[in-house]
Amino acid sequence: MALIKWDESLSVGIESIDKQHMKLVGMINEFYDNIKDRSSRDVISDLIKNMQEYIAYHFKTEEELFLRFGYPAFGEHKKEHEDFENKVADFKERFNSGKLMVSFEITNFLKSWLKGHIQGTDKKYTDFLKSKGVQ
Repeated sequence: MALIKWDESLSVGIESIDKQHMKLVGMINEFYDNIKDRSSRDVISDLIKNMQEYIAYHFKTEEELFLRFGYPAFGEHKKEHEDFENKVADFKERFNSGKLMVSFEITNFLKSWLKGHIQGTDKKYTDFLKSKGVQ
C-alpha cells in the first residue's frame, strides 16, 4: 500500500509541475516500501541520493519559472526549498555515516512536508503562473 496516494488535492493545475510532483510522490512511496521491506543500506542510500537529486531538479524548475515571471513570493518559497534540501542532505549524511537509522518517522516527515508544501505553498503560485501562460 502506498504511503501517499496522488489525488486532485495534490494538483497545482500545471501539468509539468504536477508530473514532477507525481514523480516525487512515487519516490517517497518507493522509499517507504524499501524501509518496510528492510532493504539493504546500499539500496536505501541510493534511494536517498536519487530523491535528493530529483528534488534539486524539481526545485530548480519551479524557481526558474518564478524568476522568469517575477513571482512575488520567490524569496519565501526558495527558503522553504533550501530548508528541505538541507534536511534531506542531513538525513543522507547521518544515514551514510551510521548515525541515523532510517525509519518510518523519516518517511512520515517526507510525506508531511511534501503534502503540506504542495497543498499550501505551491498552490499559492498556481494562479500567478497560469496568468503568465504556464501550463
